[in-house]
Amino acid sequence: MSLPSVRLRPTTEADLDFVLALEHHADQRPYIGQWSRDEHLRAMARADREHWILERPADAARLGYLIGYDVQASGWGVYVKRIAVADKSRGIGRVALRAFVLHAIDDLGASSVCLAVRHHNARAQRMYAALGFVEVPLDPAARRRVTTEVDPFGDDCLLMRVGAGALRAL
Repeated sequence: MSLPSVRLRPTTEADLDFVLALEHHADQRPYIGQWSRDEHLRAMARADREHWILERPADAARLGYLIGYDVQASGWGVYVKRIAVADKSRGIGRVALRAFVLHAIDDLGASSVCLAVRHHNARAQRMYAALGFVEVPLDPAARRRVTTEVDPFGDDCLLMRVGAGALRAL
């Protein structure tokens, strides 16, 4: 299978119907949080947040979206809050996430990128591991710290992280 070409571009307000429809789709609900239009708009307006549309360069077709938080001040690098892809198992998420990690390292100066993934989401865990992400063991104190300073993800999630030198090629 050849990998798709994917471009990241900033989300606009005109993209939010697509984002909300994808986020609230039955295939996504077990894996990602559900935000309102206002929550997405607030994230788009914050300087420490990045909201991206994943699109096909050839025709600008929207393929998914990704939200990232710059949490370097807390020592966690850049955090991927959410990635959602409409057409799964085609490599879109893998290509887009790798592009975002490179952006975080090269453009934002992050030493690492982390994300939380639900324990039952084995497909996503395999994809993240293929890119070089590894699980970060969290004792109760570390879990409290990261869920306070980065994102209040639930106990049903594990934290994974990739450093600048550990990102794998596609």
